[in-house]
Parts: sequence; structure tokens; C-alpha cells
Amino acid sequence: MKQAKIIEMVLWKSIEGISTEKAKQSITKLNDFINKQPGFLGRKTALAEDGKFLDIVYWTDIASAKKASEKAMQNEKLIPIFSTINQKEMMFQHFEIFNTIEK
Repeated sequence: MKQAKIIEMVLWKSIEGISTEKAKQSITKLNDFINKQPGFLGRKTALAEDGKFLDIVYWTDIASAKKASEKAMQNEKLIPIFSTINQKEMMFQHFEIFNTIEK
């Protein structure tokens, strides 16, 4: 199994008027696209009590992560998904893993 070297973190809230359930359904639709991207290893999406979503995506390398992000932004089929996200409050960043402990 390939080892993740990059974590992609996206923290956001939905735009006003989008229910939590609709936001969950919408963001889950990205799974098909992400799963087909070279370098993709895994994804976890979580919801905090204050309504913020956290998306963690694991990649084999930074080039694959950046290329997938570029392709996603250019994919017209994904526009409805991204349109549910409050872009002004969104945080998006890549991190290089330097320490791992698992049980």
C-alpha cells in the first residue's frame, strides 16, 4: 500500500439557506471525481457542532494533489457542489506529513 505524504485540508461552512443534510449530500458527490485522481489515497469528511465542515484528503505527492484541485475547479459538473460552499470563509491548504502514529 502506498504511503500518504500529503494531507489536503479544506475547512468551510455552507452558504446561507443550504441545510446540513443537503451540504452533506452535495460534498459526498465529490467522491467519484476524487477517487479517480492519480495519487489519491483516501478522504474523510467531518462536521463540527458549529456547522463547519472539515475535508481531509490523503495524497501520495503534492503534484497529484495540486493537479486534482486544478482539474476539479475546471470541471463544470462540480460547479453545483462548490456553489454550496461559502468561499469567503473557506480555508484550503496542503500539508506535508512528517509524523505518523496509528493503532
